[in-house]
Amino acid sequence: MELNKELNKTATESKSKLAATIKENNKPAFWFLMPSLLILTLFTFYPMIMTVYNSFFATNIRGEAAKFVGLGNYFSIFQDPLFLKSLAGTLVYVVAFAAITIVAGVVLARLATMKLRRISWFQTAFAGTMGTSAAAASILWLFLFNPSVGLASFALKAMGMTNANLLVDPTGAMIVIVLASVWMALGFAFLILLSAFQSVPPEYYEVADIAGWSQYKQTLKITVPMISPTLFFLFVVEIIDGFKMFAQIDLITGGGPNNATNFLAYKIYQDAFIFHNFGTASAESIVLTVIIALATWIQFHYTERKVYYA
Repeated sequence: MELNKELNKTATESKSKLAATIKENNKPAFWFLMPSLLILTLFTFYPMIMTVYNSFFATNIRGEAAKFVGLGNYFSIFQDPLFLKSLAGTLVYVVAFAAITIVAGVVLARLATMKLRRISWFQTAFAGTMGTSAAAASILWLFLFNPSVGLASFALKAMGMTNANLLVDPTGAMIVIVLASVWMALGFAFLILLSAFQSVPPEYYEVADIAGWSQYKQTLKITVPMISPTLFFLFVVEIIDGFKMFAQIDLITGGGPNNATNFLAYKIYQDAFIFHNFGTASAESIVLTVIIALATWIQFHYTERKVYYA
């Protein structure tokens, strides 16, 4: 009994000393974190709270809450044909952008793992888009499809297209936006996938060669399962980035033609800072946030089940 009491007393004293040490160490940690907490509060948490608050109000031209309307802003945006068109266009764009980016990234990463001369040059070239700003890249693509001086327009004319100005056609503008976005995101996807390819043990392929497996079967049975965590990560990241895409629309199409590329992020910008309808823009922001959260949850809930963690 005396021994148990002594052990309990020692354990209690140790816990008290540990708690005091943690509390003492937390003081300098708090002051080191203070600048980051202030920045997050000013530029993330406060705007987030005000966005939710303004979504329940009709606002004046300065963005100040003027009249409480409850869920009126949410009802009105879902009755707006332009918002519904923007939502449908955004979903089409996000699916096309994410799928093409990842497929192209897999192809380029696979090519970059081949034992060829000067392959390091190609690895650098494939990743080069990461060093280009969205504004500069958008201007580049705008010039490429310029009907007077654009190389892409000249190529389309040489192929027999009578109307080579894709930017005045709704479908053509969507294609240009998707291609420009894929080109800008491809460098990141390529680097991540290249690392995943290089992490696959070569012994697996050697055994598969001895077993007489074809390249297709090796890719399906070895490569895809081994890089599936990376593919899952890229799907989540690229879909979120797709929903937030803004610069390409603003600089290449301006949301046109006929609002074909007026996706949700750009429509929120227009409603808030061009039409000064901050209540509607706040409601649209909340809806976009919920859509992104729902898309992410679906991927984690369903897609992650097929991910193979070695």
